[in-house]
Amino acid sequence: MLIFGALPRLEGSPALTPLLMKSFPFLFAILGTASAADFKKDIQPILEKNCYECHSEKAGKKKAGYVFDDLETLQKDINPKGAIVPGNPAESHLFVVVADASHEAHMPPKDNLSSSDVEKLREWITEGASLSKDAPKMTPTAGTPKKDLPPIMTWTNFEGKKIKAGFVRLQGDSVILRMPANAQEVPYPLSKLDAASQQQAKDSAQ
Repeated sequence: MLIFGALPRLEGSPALTPLLMKSFPFLFAILGTASAADFKKDIQPILEKNCYECHSEKAGKKKAGYVFDDLETLQKDINPKGAIVPGNPAESHLFVVVADASHEAHMPPKDNLSSSDVEKLREWITEGASLSKDAPKMTPTAGTPKKDLPPIMTWTNFEGKKIKAGFVRLQGDSVILRMPANAQEVPYPLSKLDAASQQQAKDSAQ
């Protein structure tokens, strides 16, 4: 199981390789939305639904050492070198593997979190990944623009490879996609997409 992964990549995208070489394994710091995310109300139900089967005391399984229903154990994974890096979703292994559907260690293994659940996790980590609703929230760094994710869609190239990304706009002969793991905008040639994804891009631009 990999600890950190790369950006999603569709074959033929010229913008990804140089960036990957410069930024791997740490990507970009991500800013969340203005609303506060509460662990018990917003995050715990996501973990219970998608993670407890393999990572909980309840199920008696602690795959890769992660336990999400024991808050004392979970707290140990929330630190600058842990699986959850407070204030920085892009450096948080937990967020990267659930947000990036093409990650080799993608979780959950046979499913994807909804875009709203991904956003809740992003907000929670950005605000400090506190397990208590009374803890102070971290604030975004001043001067850094907020990047909200558009709805996550599935895109398929002509070789059948798929990624999950948000549509931003059409630009010339390319579609600009926003990656869920780090909110980076990546251009991808329309001609490299299959017919259904090309049509999806054109419909999204209307």
